[in-house]
Parts: sequence; structure tokens; C-alpha cells
Amino acid sequence: MARVVLWIGVLAVLGQVFCCTCREKGTCEKDTHCEGVLVCFDGKCITLKERKKILEEREEAAKPKVCRDEDGDGVRAGDGCPPGELLDCNDADNTMAPGKSEVCDGVDNNCDGRVNEGTKGCVQTLFGGATWGNQKEHRLVNPTSVLYHQDGYLLLTDNHHLWKVHLDGAVELLAGSHLSRFQNGSGGEVRFSYPQGLAWATDGNVYVSDMKNNCIRKVTLSGTASSVAGFCSNLTKYAGQFADGQGESARFYGVVDVAVMPDGSLIVVDRINARIRKVTADGTVTTIAGVGSVEVEEGTGQIGFLDGPAQEARFNDPQSVLVDYQGNIYLSESFNCRIRRINPKKGEHGEVSTLCGESDTNLGIGGFVDGVGQRAKFSFPHGMIWDEQGNILIADTGNAVIRRVTKSGAVRTLFGKAGEDKYVDGPIGAARFQTPMDLALGPNGSLFVVDTAANRLRWIVP
Repeated sequence: MARVVLWIGVLAVLGQVFCCTCREKGTCEKDTHCEGVLVCFDGKCITLKERKKILEEREEAAKPKVCRDEDGDGVRAGDGCPPGELLDCNDADNTMAPGKSEVCDGVDNNCDGRVNEGTKGCVQTLFGGATWGNQKEHRLVNPTSVLYHQDGYLLLTDNHHLWKVHLDGAVELLAGSHLSRFQNGSGGEVRFSYPQGLAWATDGNVYVSDMKNNCIRKVTLSGTASSVAGFCSNLTKYAGQFADGQGESARFYGVVDVAVMPDGSLIVVDRINARIRKVTADGTVTTIAGVGSVEVEEGTGQIGFLDGPAQEARFNDPQSVLVDYQGNIYLSESFNCRIRRINPKKGEHGEVSTLCGESDTNLGIGGFVDGVGQRAKFSFPHGMIWDEQGNILIADTGNAVIRRVTKSGAVRTLFGKAGEDKYVDGPIGAARFQTPMDLALGPNGSLFVVDTAANRLRWIVP
């Protein structure tokens, strides 16, 4: 028995000395000790990607650390500065350093990550393309419409979202997601399909023109969405429909904007149906102007354009709608390059006239001319708002400018330069817009501009 015990002990000692598979789990001495595509590095089995990252970190850590003041403004910069020290954001430019005043020069003077924020006489980007604050968590894609709330924030639509944007640049998702479908609910549960026009409801919530879902929605300020009028769906089999009626029995095709009448009813721009519709408080939808963008008989008008009695009038690519306190309706008409007006009290069913603008209505060719009435020319105008004097401000998208129209139809260009469709922030006179699509009047006479192709919400502070 003693010999057996002794022999077992000898085998145990020999196993400890000669065992080649007794490494601690997860360790290695060479690549063949690792499974699959893992490699041996520093005694551990890791992926090639992990090894590359470790080597890059070691290489970066081995570089000399810097902490100095190159431009002599009293603030240091570099990766070797003590934790907590305020760093210069550009040590090659002495106009930029923590504590400096922000001025309208196109650079981040105070090193807070923003440029030109709220500076008088300046244009800045409020949302879009930013890498500071929480904006780096969000991406703005093809923004279309904006509203300003007196509490100091904006609502903004893009492809499938309704965003809440604060004046300090903080952004929240109020409702929607990256998915293009239809669904009511709250917050990220909600689904839109290219929402566009917005309007404040009398109860403080917001109406949304859900364009490719072909219906009008309402969203509370807590982000809960519900349906108001039209059959909501982006399925092809439901597209291209037109019907007056109540609730879901009504049909729209490409709703792009909505406005609230003095009596609380809604005016809806039914773009592809080329009609202007009305929605009453009980959800009943009727057509108040337009008979569709179809050819008319010779002598009675041109394709898609005809002023006169509302039920005979013709539109082509209507986009934005405004309503005044008397109930008159103003429309921007993109293809016809005009601003149209509907007087619902004139004649038996209302009358449509042209306030300003003139074009070749067969080809959709306008132009750029300041002037009065038909002497003025636009190029694919879109969003409109009232200014504080009761004039209309218009995003003249094709000309890449912001223009003002008086009630008498006099047109004047305010911001941007026609023909220079590019994104440029900075002093107002030098600022340029790429495709201005919508507008909102802000605090102290400032103006917010949706610059769609630039994927930005811009802020003009006069």
C-alpha cells in the first residue's frame, strides 16, 4: 500500500513538471494555443482587431505629451495638460480660448464647441452637423418644417422624426424613429412617413402633415400621437386617392402643410391632388378650392393654373399655407412659382387670385425679380410665416433666399443671394443658404430657417 501511495506522488510531481496543457484558462504562449481566428498576444488569446487597437494605444501613449501656450493668449493646449485645466480649442489662433467673447467671425471663440451662438447680426447652425453637446447622438436628415414655441424651443420635422430643439442646441426626440411606417403611440413607438408641415393646435399641441402616410396627425407636447383625418398608410395600394368624408373615410394624397382657421378648423394642402381641403372639428373633410392638376379645355386656362371661383381654380404643386385673422388663405405654389390667395367670403364658394409671382406654368420656370404683383418672380417657393408687421416671409427655395411679401404683393429679398445656393454661416450679409424650405419667427425678431439639402436648422439673429 505504501508503494502505491509513493508511486502516485511521483506521478503527480512528474505531471507538474512535464504537463504541457496545464496553462491557466485563457492564457497562451503561441497562436496555436488559441482557438479559431484568435491570436496570442501578451499571454492572452484575442482578436486581430483587439491587438491592433492595443498597439495603436501604446503607440499614442509613447508620443511626447504637450501642454503649452503657442499663441500667447494665456491659455495652454495639448494632451499633456493636467486634468480639469481649461484648454484652448485652437492654440494657433489667439481669437479662440476659454472665456473669450463669442463674435460673428465663423470660429468657436469661447471654445464651447459652438459657433456664433446667438450673436447679433449673425447666422448660425442650431442643429445639424454638430459634434458638441448631445447633438452628436442625433442625425438630422432632410429637415422640412419648423415651429417656434415661446418657452424657448422649436419643433422640427425630418424624414421620420419630430424633434424638439432648444435654443442652447440641446436636442430631444419628441416622436418617431428611423423607420418609415404608420403607428400611433408615444415617443419612439410613433411611426411617421416623411412628415412635413406643422401647426399649433388651439389646445397647445401640434398638428403634423404626415405626407406619405397621407393623413393629418396630432402630437402632444409629451410625444403622444393620434390620427385626425384621412386614412393613414404609406402602402402603395392606398396612394393616389381622393375622397371627401369624415375621419378615415376621407382620402388625401401627399399632404404637405396645415394651418388653423380662426374658428379652429384646419386648412390642408393636398399637394398631389392639387386641392385645398378643410377639416372641421368633428374630422369632416371637404374640398374648398381646386379640381386637380389635369388638362383643361382650350380657352379655359392652362394646365394646373387658373384663378377664379374656388371650385374651378387650378393649382400645381401647392406647398405651404397661411391663414390671416379674417380667414383669408395664402398659398405658396412651387411649380407655378406664385403666391396665391383664397378669399372664402367672395362669390358663392370663394375666389382664388394671384398675389404675386409669374411663370411659365407649362414648364414650371419662374425666376428672380423683386417687384410688385406679377412683376415679381420666384423659383419654387415653399414655407411661409407672418412677420411681426403682418407681412409674409417666404423661403424661396429655388433661388436660395428669404423674401418678404406685403399684403399688396410687393416682394423684397431679405437674406441670402440668388444663385449662390451653398451653406455659409457668419455675418448676415455674407451668409448663404442651400435650399431654404421653411421658416419660423423666433425671439427678438430672429428667424429660424430649415435648410434641407444642408441638413441643418439655421438661426438668423438681426
